[in-house]
Amino acid sequence: MKRIFLLLLLLAAPLAAEEYERGKIVDRLACAGDPSQTYAYYLPAAYTADRRWPIVYVFDPRQRGAFAAELFRDAAEEYGWIVVSSNDTRSDGPWEPNEKALRAMWPDAQRRFAVDPRRIYASGFSGGAMLAWSLARSTRAVAGVIGCSGRLESPGDADGVAFDWFGTAGDTDFNYLETRAIDDRLTANHRFESFAGGHRWAPRELLRQAMGWMELQAMRRGARPRDEALIAKLLREELAVTGGDELAVSRRREAIARTFAGLAEVPAGAAADTKVINRLKKDEQRAFDFERGHRARMPGAMNDFLAARDRQPPTTLLASLQVPALKRIAAESTYRGAAARRVLAVIKVQLGFYLPQDLRGRGEARLAADLEALAQEIQ
Repeated sequence: MKRIFLLLLLLAAPLAAEEYERGKIVDRLACAGDPSQTYAYYLPAAYTADRRWPIVYVFDPRQRGAFAAELFRDAAEEYGWIVVSSNDTRSDGPWEPNEKALRAMWPDAQRRFAVDPRRIYASGFSGGAMLAWSLARSTRAVAGVIGCSGRLESPGDADGVAFDWFGTAGDTDFNYLETRAIDDRLTANHRFESFAGGHRWAPRELLRQAMGWMELQAMRRGARPRDEALIAKLLREELAVTGGDELAVSRRREAIARTFAGLAEVPAGAAADTKVINRLKKDEQRAFDFERGHRARMPGAMNDFLAARDRQPPTTLLASLQVPALKRIAAESTYRGAAARRVLAVIKVQLGFYLPQDLRGRGEARLAADLEALAQEIQ
């Protein structure tokens, strides 16, 4: 992905005053500088232009502006955020349409709406998460990124990051390891939360948690007044979350302590059993190694199948990818079982999307359809 050009906050004078609908998702607003580019928007019911408001730029990888804005709507109303969500961003294609969307949308929203320049956020899913990250790094004007199932283009992209990052990924998401890698590399304020599910936007409640977390970071930065009632409410909500094994509980307590450091006293929880935690960490690492090993062998198996002089039945590819064994392991309620489910998710997206695209481009539509059928069987 190309680095986004440096965008300036004030590229032109504000647009003439207009009336904008409040308290509802507006599906389509054309950018004044380029009417071919549009975005959905949401203004809180209490919005007025005589004060500055936080804003989140949202990037869906399938040009679903209103759909993505809807995921943020309730939390935006609760916390008083403007939401602007592009109808033109996408993944798995040329970079230029995303750059065009950003050139138009970034200044347009800040000319139309009363935006707090200290509280500009970006969020996206999959390729949209990468877009949000690149926007934050390039402009240096984004306070925080809510990244759903994203990844780094290169490990160095996490160096020198100054914005806050709240990352999410489903526990069976094929980008799970990549999103965890961001969390592992960051030194800036960061938090990672997983949820039960595959490659998708985070659930609304988790996005709400991410926005609440950004509110707390804004207080810590002095970008918004300290709100004792909100701090106490968010701490109660965090402490009310239960479930998971000892490692998950330990990490949750550590995340809560970091989140509220300097803002509130976090009650001490029960002491973790160090031996159990260390054992679980080793089990988790072995599962990650298992997942990486299978993923590393996957391109060779696929290339061998496609390059064979005598084309074998498509079902032989499933055997080469060890799909039957992976399915058995995936039934386990273990770290290794979760890793197997993620490997199967990678195989499914390769056979159901990426390989068929390539094959149709080479005129092999029949084989493409056969692989798509196999992908459905994997699930």
